[in-house]
Amino acid sequence: MRVLVIGQDEETAEYVGEALRQIWCTVDFCGDDGQGLCGLETVDYDAVILGDDGPELDSMSLLRKARAHGCQLPIIKLFSEKQPAGTEPRTRGRAEERIQALEEGADYCLMLPCDERELLAVLKCVLRRRGELLPDRLSVGDLTLDQVAFMMAGPGGALQLGRREFDVLRILMVNRERVVSKESLLEKVWAENPEAVENNVEVYISFLRKKLETLGVHVRIVTMRRLGYKLTGEPAERPADDAGAE
Repeated sequence: MRVLVIGQDEETAEYVGEALRQIWCTVDFCGDDGQGLCGLETVDYDAVILGDDGPELDSMSLLRKARAHGCQLPIIKLFSEKQPAGTEPRTRGRAEERIQALEEGADYCLMLPCDERELLAVLKCVLRRRGELLPDRLSVGDLTLDQVAFMMAGPGGALQLGRREFDVLRILMVNRERVVSKESLLEKVWAENPEAVENNVEVYISFLRKKLETLGVHVRIVTMRRLGYKLTGEPAERPADDAGAE
């Protein structure tokens, strides 16, 4: 799955990119309408996320040109509540602009900020209309995570996961071979519990390590001292002391 994100500010682009990588998407970015149209014509994308207007992006014009050039890709148009830097003051309301975007060929319009789950649900919706579905399973090495049944599987069978076990493992699998800090896991998995501490992360990492061992997989959760954790397909000789992942 490959998605092109056009014309977002750095903060929003990072947010959108991180959300999309959670569902196994490859994400490409470009900052202006010329690059964006070129990307649509030359690269095989599955969907496009089109940002708000900026100094180098007339998003409605790009949307119009893309459809005029025969682009059939699903296009999600994003609108921000704040006035984009370097643009003229708005003369119309956001509702009117959303109507125009739909008339110009957008498949869906979404206001920012929004919950990342809403963004992913919208992407799934527009892909479903084309008969395409996002994968229900993630795999790293001989480990598989069923995102529908909340189960992890390997050579030794399958095990049911609790919600937080699932969330921690999914984040590590999406960021395979990349370090994920304890702070990031706390923010994403325990967002609704402000009293959660780093020890919560350590406990669930321990739970997952035991289940990985039970399944006999060659995937390991490695502690990167003072940095966090990463999931690797290479066997680890011995997990490092969790106290060092601060």
